[in-house]
Amino acid sequence: MRALFTLASAILLVAPAAVAAQAGAATATPSVAKADKADKRDQGIPHHFEGITLTDDQKAKIRQLNHEYHTQMTAVKVTSKKKDDVTGLTKPMTPQAKKKLADLEAQEMAAFRAVLTPEQQAIFDKTLAKEKADEAAKAANPGS
Repeated sequence: MRALFTLASAILLVAPAAVAAQAGAATATPSVAKADKADKRDQGIPHHFEGITLTDDQKAKIRQLNHEYHTQMTAVKVTSKKKDDVTGLTKPMTPQAKKKLADLEAQEMAAFRAVLTPEQQAIFDKTLAKEKADEAAKAANPGS
């Protein structure tokens, strides 16, 4: 009985350290691609530009456009969020607000595209097409 107690105590003391060490090892060395994604996000460059090498001038313009459109989209979202007087729950976004957001996003993508060279535009267009296909697949199979 005493041996069983000693064994259980040892397991309880060692197991959390082993789990923490294993989790730390799994996250300690991110891949270069993941590091590049994180760097671009930290710099205010949207994920649509992954795989595209941008000049400093392009990065500055994209950051500016991203900030401008993000500000406008946030304003639409905030003003469209109304609480139901009876339930206190937030009401769904109105069709007009959804259309405004879609219009702003389309304008933003066009503005982003205008900053790019023809070669970069081809990569950008492929990325957007893949994202659109992924969204459509996700919408068709919401449980997976």
